[in-house]
Amino acid sequence: AGEQRILASAALDGQFTDGRIDRQHFGGRVQYYRPQGPRWVFYASASGDVLTHPGPSDTLWLGGDNGLRGYPQRYQSGERRALFTLEERAHSDIYLWRLFRLGAAAYVDVGRAWGGPYQNPTNGGWLANLGVGLRIFNIRSAFANVLHVDLAFPMNPDAKVDRVQFLVKTRASF
Repeated sequence: AGEQRILASAALDGQFTDGRIDRQHFGGRVQYYRPQGPRWVFYASASGDVLTHPGPSDTLWLGGDNGLRGYPQRYQSGERRALFTLEERAHSDIYLWRLFRLGAAAYVDVGRAWGGPYQNPTNGGWLANLGVGLRIFNIRSAFANVLHVDLAFPMNPDAKVDRVQFLVKTRASF
């Protein structure tokens, strides 16, 4: 099967002006990978972010390609953000035109963005979605980007949210 892996990262940035910390952003993320055979990998991720003394343009977003794939881009916003993801990933032997490898994922995202003057007043609580996706690995590219094609289904959305979200994006990894 293979070795389990846990990766953790944290970042802190901001400004120190006139003896005061402004526009501080602290974020952290933990990722867990557990191979379940030669083609299957279980993946879990937990991340969180906090803004302290944000500027007028500083906002943490959630929705679309910012996490919570079952909701529109920038659906929730705030000065705090938490996101949890569980995925079952499958790698295939399909090698199209000796250029692309194919994979797939089934996932659940749960998250929330809150706090501050710009948070979503309509549906500001915890949100969740289920989804499936196709992963297309560009093997011959210098950047080795992965095209993500996802269908996501929000759980308990408000009336303004479509029942199915279709997303296409590139990422550096699965």
